[in-house]
Amino acid sequence: MSGAKKAALRDEIRLRMARWSEEERRGASQKIEETVLGLMEWREASVVGFYLSLTDEPQTRGLLQKAWGEGKKVYLPKIDIREGLTWWEISPCHLPETGTLWEPSPDLSVRRSLGDVGLFLVPGRAFDSKGTRLGRGGGHYDRALSRRGRSSKVVGMFFGQQEVEDLPQEPHDIPLPSVVTENGWRKF
Repeated sequence: MSGAKKAALRDEIRLRMARWSEEERRGASQKIEETVLGLMEWREASVVGFYLSLTDEPQTRGLLQKAWGEGKKVYLPKIDIREGLTWWEISPCHLPETGTLWEPSPDLSVRRSLGDVGLFLVPGRAFDSKGTRLGRGGGHYDRALSRRGRSSKVVGMFFGQQEVEDLPQEPHDIPLPSVVTENGWRKF
């Protein structure tokens, strides 16, 4: 799929999401959260690699709070121009109240090894029935997931309307083994 086609698909998904009300997104996010909390991958992970959700993504703040409440360590990604995604342990007191792109501050967080993460919760723009994921265009998650530990688990978090019929898989793409939407959990 050419860069122009990927950009057009990202725009199409963005428009789909813009048609949803805040209430619809919040309700779907709540269902996604409930499903994630019931997964064996969640129960077994002592370290969870999160993303801090944007307004058009399944919300993660509730899951972040649950993770801390269960004694799990929370890592959030920060983009390093040379290394790609780096992972930083944050505490609840350093979680910002923002719906915009945010990264952990090295002054308030501790850099940790990607290999420590037991479960990665991964966002994206779209996915298909084979687990192919279309991200935002930087390739950061594909590079990070290619370096993860052998025992770490990966779960994509999407709204159901982000599913498309077919996405071509490029050599650098890391397929998702499973996805959670408001309609439940699916393994590929």
